Amino acid sequence: MKRIGILILLCLSLCGCSWRDAADLSAVTAGAIAQDENGYTLTAELAVPSADSAVPQSITIAGTADSIVQAIDRVGTGRDAQLYWSHARVLLLGTDLLRDGMQQTVRELTASSEVRPSVRLCAVKQAQADSILTACTSVSGDPPGFALGDSLDLAVKQSQTPDMPLYRVLDRIEADGIDPVLPAVSIQEEQAVLDGAALFSGDTLCGWLDETQTVVLCLLMQTGDTAMIYHDNTGYKLTQINTTIQADTSNTPSFAVTVTASLPCEDSEQAKSAASALRTQCIQVIKTLQETGCDALGLRRIWTAQHNSSDIDWRTAPITVHVTVRATQSTEGGTQ
Repeated sequence: MKRIGILILLCLSLCGCSWRDAADLSAVTAGAIAQDENGYTLTAELAVPSADSAVPQSITIAGTADSIVQAIDRVGTGRDAQLYWSHARVLLLGTDLLRDGMQQTVRELTASSEVRPSVRLCAVKQAQADSILTACTSVSGDPPGFALGDSLDLAVKQSQTPDMPLYRVLDRIEADGIDPVLPAVSIQEEQAVLDGAALFSGDTLCGWLDETQTVVLCLLMQTGDTAMIYHDNTGYKLTQINTTIQADTSNTPSFAVTVTASLPCEDSEQAKSAASALRTQCIQVIKTLQETGCDALGLRRIWTAQHNSSDIDWRTAPITVHVTVRATQSTEGGTQ
């Protein structure tokens, strides 16, 4: 909670306020959005300054309205404090909303001047969206939404989960021709934890990946400079990753995926084992994308760019995968 106190002090300095005016300020550290026949329900996790302590308290409040912008306004109705959404780290989206399509929600969030475009979106798995903020326990004194933001930051740096801020999700849905993939969050032992990824076809939820599959997809999407893959209870940390995808029309329409990476290991056999395991996992993940209709790799766009034609069903096109892992820091060296 000390970090949240620092966050509020930053808000005060940016807004020209003094600490004596802190009762008029409530920083939103995380939010959750659900949608039903009554409209949008927005739940906010707040860091509320306390008169008795230098460490803010954490509370949750909610509001329901016909639009996101109205819901943001309604959440703060009746409170003396002004809500600041610009410091929210995570926005959690419920599965009911995602199954119906999130394009309208994302548009409204982007249009709202209260929400920063860089806030990260997550899909809530097997739970109500607000339960992540209301039913989970704090972590080292930090409220669950704020702590989840820490976990998300670390996972993105380590290529364990996709990085999908609000602006990127909107671009992918409306302009890029690449389907978004959101980090998935679930509740385990009263804690909010990252739990794989949610797949989308357009703006509609179409499937899920587990944690191991998510790491492989992040590698294929080149989310970061490193990636951990797992095989037979052994972890391999890959570096210098490069992935290319090409469309081929020489015979039947097909795609070729090529992955190269380096692996610090004792001998070339470990590199060969890692390459074989990674190739198998890449094929499985790509098949899952084809089966669910999630074009997270932009295969349709690649085909169009290389052949000036969109006349292809990427979901049934053959895809070959080639993986090369170079052994580094090894007495034997070697590559596959």
